[in-house]
Amino acid sequence: MPTAVIAEDEPLLRAQLKARLAEAWPELAIVAEAGNGEEAQHLLDAHRPDVVFLDIRMPVKSGIDVARALSGRCHVVFVTAYDEYAVTAFEEGAADYVLKPVTAERLAKVVARLKPR
Repeated sequence: MPTAVIAEDEPLLRAQLKARLAEAWPELAIVAEAGNGEEAQHLLDAHRPDVVFLDIRMPVKSGIDVARALSGRCHVVFVTAYDEYAVTAFEEGAADYVLKPVTAERLAKVVARLKPR
């Protein structure tokens, strides 16, 4: 069973992403949720998930910083309202880059891309 961590500082958006993931990828287990980048880093080290869904602008540590620290240990999907970080995200090895608000259709494409990996 694939596992994931969600790192999003806005609780409502985090809950929405979790619900959409449950619909799009029922067999994916969300093993932890973080409200800031530092918490995300600790949870990622502890759980070693297959995928992390990272917001970019978070308190304490950015999603970009978290992705750098991961050094390719898991697939990174950025979920953000800011398109200007896309190039940097892909330079850090992002598997995908999703703009908010996340639609069911867009998330289905992300899942289709990640499942074979």
